[in-house]
Amino acid sequence: MKIGGKNALVVVSYVVFSVVLFQHLWAAPQERMLADNNQDQVFFEWVLTHAARLFTHGDSPIFTDQLNAPLGVNLMANTSILGLALPLAPVTLLFGAPVTFALISTIAPAGTAISWFFMLLRCEVVRSRTAAYLGALFCGFAPAMVSQTTAHPNIAGQFMIPLILWAVFRMRQPGDTVRKGLVLAGLVVYQCFINEEVLFLAAFALLVFLLVYLRPSEMLPAARAALPALGVTALVAGVVMAYPLWHQFTGPQAYHGLPDFVHGFSADFASFSNFSRRSILGDVTRIEKLGGPTEENTFFGWPLLLLLPAAAVALWRHRGARALFVTAVVFALLSLGPVVRYQGEETTWHGPWRFLVDLPLFDSVVPTRVALVVTPLVGVLLAILVDRFIVAPQVSEAAAVESAPAAEDAATDKALDEPEARSLDEGSFASEPPVDVDDEPLPVAGRWLWTAALAMALLPLIPTPQPANDRPLPPVFFSSGMWREHVPQQATVVVIPGGWWEGLDAMRWAVDARIDFKIAGGYFLAPDPNDPEHRAMFGPTYPPTWSLLGQVGNDGVVPVLAPEQIAQARADLAYWKADRVILADGHGNSDAIRQTADQLFGPGEHIADVWVWKVQR
Repeated sequence: MKIGGKNALVVVSYVVFSVVLFQHLWAAPQERMLADNNQDQVFFEWVLTHAARLFTHGDSPIFTDQLNAPLGVNLMANTSILGLALPLAPVTLLFGAPVTFALISTIAPAGTAISWFFMLLRCEVVRSRTAAYLGALFCGFAPAMVSQTTAHPNIAGQFMIPLILWAVFRMRQPGDTVRKGLVLAGLVVYQCFINEEVLFLAAFALLVFLLVYLRPSEMLPAARAALPALGVTALVAGVVMAYPLWHQFTGPQAYHGLPDFVHGFSADFASFSNFSRRSILGDVTRIEKLGGPTEENTFFGWPLLLLLPAAAVALWRHRGARALFVTAVVFALLSLGPVVRYQGEETTWHGPWRFLVDLPLFDSVVPTRVALVVTPLVGVLLAILVDRFIVAPQVSEAAAVESAPAAEDAATDKALDEPEARSLDEGSFASEPPVDVDDEPLPVAGRWLWTAALAMALLPLIPTPQPANDRPLPPVFFSSGMWREHVPQQATVVVIPGGWWEGLDAMRWAVDARIDFKIAGGYFLAPDPNDPEHRAMFGPTYPPTWSLLGQVGNDGVVPVLAPEQIAQARADLAYWKADRVILADGHGNSDAIRQTADQLFGPGEHIADVWVWKVQR
């Protein structure tokens, strides 16, 4: 299919929508950050900068000791987005990580919508561009996807998933088995280096969909037809991913499963009928108890919630639509987590996710994100609805008017891609079951009724731009490059008092310095040393010295230190292999922290707008 003419306008429109969504960030990407989730933005800017260092310093792409010194961070076990960070490393080197972050955030929803648009037409899921356009628009810009654009470009960027589905659907078609297997392997490997959780959920959803879609008599023949190409995929992808996955699950700083409290991050039952905070009818005060801004994955709104069952009934004879609806219901129920919540409170009901939560791989999935599967399923279902009941009577008329160009495009596509995969069956997904010639098209009144219902369901979901705030200014000590005169190359820096926010500050300052020094702590996932099963925890463990200084930072009281506390500080510095301890002037209780640090480390030196303690080893 050519990307020209009307298709080019489709692509441009999605890009424009995405730029508008991030207009506040693009106004000054070096000076602004997303208001609702700057901690994840800090992390992604750090990994983007680290990826650029691969070309300038030869760092490992899957492990780093520049963060969380001296233990380091397993980047394969964190969302290092190498599939985006490495190709865009030149942008990072030229303009800095904040610009690259704004770029990948913009690419995420636009690229997802573009990919779904071409998949819907390529696989003949629908027959009209209008239906494909609206369905893909929902897939890329639905409330769940807009919520994930709040500093989750790895989750919102699902543009590989339609391509993977297209490659899977081709498996049953005649053609070069090795080529089909290699294409799918390449797509799967690339998605692994964007986000594995999305790939896992897509594979799980595809399995459920096929079990519903295929008739029992079709399952074995379908498996036999697809198995050779799938074998090639498994072999090639397995060889390519063998070492990265080994490193992820058994290498340094590997963990096994998410913390227990994360398993409680499930969809609230009341959220399905509410509007998200980024929808034009969203009311933050109404939904505050239903979840945070980054995981509003089930906020479809009550009009759409009423439309979907009606659409399912109307399309029930359409085997593909029926399977889409059933699969969507299954994943909506799974997203409720092990224990169902309603209006922010746990109920006595148990959700079906309780049977999966402790299984391998499933234990690394955030339950509410299971609902992300529902968005594209609904998007495709809406596309079929539009195609069958709103624009279908006009398709033949348009085809007659544009018969020559359409024939030329079809011939070109056939020459380039013969044999082409059209659906899961030998026929077209769009015509499953085939449209009987005796069927009368909907009267005009019926088409207008569906149009009005669709407008009432979708217009309230129009997203508003992501808010952005001014970026916290780094100390002049770092922003001016003055640090290079006082911190040795590749030295380990310990930022005090050493709490959650100080860890994020240290990462931001390191990004400003192109990660030319190591930092203790930070924001990442690592194994909990106090958990015998080595489940993940967020951030580092806090040695006694950090805990002591953190308490001073909270209450502003300078303690009288015992000799054992001073000895413990020396032991902690030795553990970190610290070269410099740094305190920024901007901390609210910086003077009390400095006085305490002087007792622990000896007199510090005030340079520009920071205090620096040189560690004597």
